[in-house]
Amino acid sequence: MIKNNPRFVALTLCLSAFTVVSSSTQAVFAKGKLIQNASQLSASPLGVVEPGSTGLTGAALAVNAAKAPPGLSEGAGIWVNLWNYPKSDFEGYAEKLYASGIRNLFIQTSRSNTPAIGQPTELGLIIEACHKYKIRVIAWSFAELRNTKADADKLIYAAKFRTPSGDRLDAIAPNLEKNLNKQAVEAYSTYLRQELGASYPMVAVVYSPLNKAPQVAVTPWKTLAKYYDVIAPMAYWNGRYQTVDAYNYTKRTVERIRELTERSDVEVHVIGDGMGTRAPEIKEFLRACGDAGAQSASLYPNQQTTVEQYGAMSLYDDYMPLNARERLSMVRHLMQQGVLSKPGKYDPSKALPRGDLFLLTATALQVPNVQDASSAYEYFRASGVIEATARQYPEIALDGDLSAPLSIDTAQDFVAQAKRAQMQPKGGRNHKNRPAYLTMSKPSRADRLFAAPAYAGARSEIIKGLNLAKGVDGSRNLNYFEAAELFSQISR
Repeated sequence: MIKNNPRFVALTLCLSAFTVVSSSTQAVFAKGKLIQNASQLSASPLGVVEPGSTGLTGAALAVNAAKAPPGLSEGAGIWVNLWNYPKSDFEGYAEKLYASGIRNLFIQTSRSNTPAIGQPTELGLIIEACHKYKIRVIAWSFAELRNTKADADKLIYAAKFRTPSGDRLDAIAPNLEKNLNKQAVEAYSTYLRQELGASYPMVAVVYSPLNKAPQVAVTPWKTLAKYYDVIAPMAYWNGRYQTVDAYNYTKRTVERIRELTERSDVEVHVIGDGMGTRAPEIKEFLRACGDAGAQSASLYPNQQTTVEQYGAMSLYDDYMPLNARERLSMVRHLMQQGVLSKPGKYDPSKALPRGDLFLLTATALQVPNVQDASSAYEYFRASGVIEATARQYPEIALDGDLSAPLSIDTAQDFVAQAKRAQMQPKGGRNHKNRPAYLTMSKPSRADRLFAAPAYAGARSEIIKGLNLAKGVDGSRNLNYFEAAELFSQISR
């Protein structure tokens, strides 16, 4: 039986972790506190796989119940330079950020030629104020890497910094654009990891791979993916070497990072061009981040973020799912367990093969004796689910082509039909030669199983029916992230 299948057990624990993390995070925030013991948090967005672990355990889940997910928050961010710290009314500053939808504040603590922390009093007040408003604070430093140890020591010092109340930063983000020599980057990154531990959240800030600067050609992408939890490309479409449209530059930036790292599960945080940019192009930047399947995004301003730029970033949730990091984690675990195949060009924002959806649904429903896409398809064909779905969506009945995609509407109807078939009574009016879906005597409750992944208009409500997200075009093909969302909804 699939209940005893290690693959299903691991996936069930993985799903439970998402639920536990979400609930515990709300409870911690409700008390006006944010757990900051980053040295004990896992580098995994799930926060459940400790270094050296081979899987998910009940003990790890129990520990995780008391922790907020480490690193970046789900949401928008802005960047602050050394010379742009707020000097007073720190709580008012944090309140303004929160009201604008900002959930990540990237604050510069040093350069190679400055002390590790030049304004400790202000930094402490900023951290404490932001944490009151559920805003993560990430220290960044411009590292020239002439002296890798000295540069790393500055961020190590920042990571160990404590406010008067004992609060701390949530992550560090080295800005690596001056020297991208592989040996220098590896020495610097290795030392950071040795000193901070494998679980401390680290973000690598680098040029977009599309940037024409000469350093970009030697960027050690696989080294960055090895040492850092997140890669944060500076997608500045109004650059020194070129000016292009915000949408295509941003989208292609995310795609190229996956190709260059050869990682379909690499977490990408995109830094947008805030140097004189206006609301229309910032919205296009955010739209591209959503379409490319980036996990989060921020804006790097020219001196100060303008009112117009804050207004544009406040629309972040119109373009990005609230649970983008969770979706990536689920995709990663589903691929590791062999339920999802690896996407072409390492791009999980592309269409999912329908065979993967069949196997994913069978796994979520604990269907016995299903081990691959073909056996999953045969099961759903024999039980009448394929035929029932094909009445409205005939594309699902394409014989033998399990690599073909399915539209979102088709996928959701298929999942609903599969759930209905599973929920039918074992006896009663069921006839030997009648498809299972014809024996139902009352309306299904399957429509209650699905909740939207919390876009802006649905943060505090569950959207009834089989809608993956508010405003999503149902005729578009289902991608890997949306399939992972479906899996989590089916399994709950």
